Amino acid sequence: YDLEDHPKYESPTCKIYNALDLGGSHQATSIPKPVVMKFIDKEEHFVNEMQARRNDDGSPRFSAEFVTPDLDSYRADRDIGYANGCKRWKPHGADANLLPDYCVVMDRGERSLMQAMNAENL
Repeated sequence: YDLEDHPKYESPTCKIYNALDLGGSHQATSIPKPVVMKFIDKEEHFVNEMQARRNDDGSPRFSAEFVTPDLDSYRADRDIGYANGCKRWKPHGADANLLPDYCVVMDRGERSLMQAMNAENL
């Protein structure tokens, strides 16, 4: 993945970055795919996110027509490659910026939920 230097959104529990999925064993094409990566600080919040998105058998809980599906997820405690990447990543020109231990990858939409709500006067 190639992350932008600054988060698109931040809250007390997560940071969301625009990124490009540069491919790998999970992707059959070499064309970079626009995604968002939601980095989550605490395991409890990550587990809640995944339980909200997936059934016990791992299938999506909601239709992709209504909820952006997750494409992948990572946990530093179960994926040494991801853990090492979190420790090494830093935005251009920064001294350091460790990424949180948990991540959910999703397709990047045309606009954020906030932008959609503002556009529709909700």
